[in-house]
Amino acid sequence: MPIFHVSTLALEVPNLLPRSIPWIDFAKHKGFYVNSHSTWPRHAGRLLWASLLFLIGIVIAFIWTRRPKPAEPATWAKTIAGAMLVWAMMALGYGTIPHEWLTFANSYLNFNSASFLMTRNRIIHFDIPRSAFVDAVVTGIYGVVLVLQVWLFVRWQKRPVAEAASETTEPETEPETGGPLSRLRRRRASRVSAYGRPVTTDAS
Repeated sequence: MPIFHVSTLALEVPNLLPRSIPWIDFAKHKGFYVNSHSTWPRHAGRLLWASLLFLIGIVIAFIWTRRPKPAEPATWAKTIAGAMLVWAMMALGYGTIPHEWLTFANSYLNFNSASFLMTRNRIIHFDIPRSAFVDAVVTGIYGVVLVLQVWLFVRWQKRPVAEAASETTEPETEPETGGPLSRLRRRRASRVSAYGRPVTTDAS
C-alpha cells in the first residue's frame, strides 16, 4: 500500500518502462562492460513520456498543416479546441520537459556545481561544472521548441484554401420580354416560401 503523502506528491508515479535495461558502463578502468542493472528509464519516466507526447503532437500538427483551409470559417468550438491543444503543447515544451530534465539531471545524474564536466587545462583556462551543461540543455530545449512553434504557426497561416463545393449551375433563362406588368407576374410565379411551396397571390 503506497504511503499517502508520497502518492499525493507524485513521488511514486507508476509507469510502463522496464525496471532495468542493458547499459554500457564506462566507469571501469579497463574498457567497458554491459551493466544489466541500469535503472535510469524509471527515474526519467516522466521526462520520456512527456517527450513522447510532445513528439506525437508535433507529428499531428505537421499533418494538419498540410491540409488546406476549409472554405467556411472555423466555428467557436473548433477554435477553442485548437487553442487548448496549442496550450497543452506549449505547457509540455516550455514547462514539463525542461522541468523533468532538471529534476532527472540534478537528482539521478547528480549533475551539480560540485562536479565538473571539464577542468581547466592548456586550452580552457576555467572549470566547466556539470550544472552548466544542464542549463545549456534546458536553453537548447527552449530554442528548439520556440523554432518549432514559429515554424508550425507559419505553416498554419500559409495553408492553401480549399475550393468551395461546386454548386449546381442553373440553366440560363431567356431574356424577359414584355411590359413591366408581365415581368412582375413572372417574378411572383417563381417565388417560393420558406417551406419550398410556391407563393400564390390569387385572391381565391
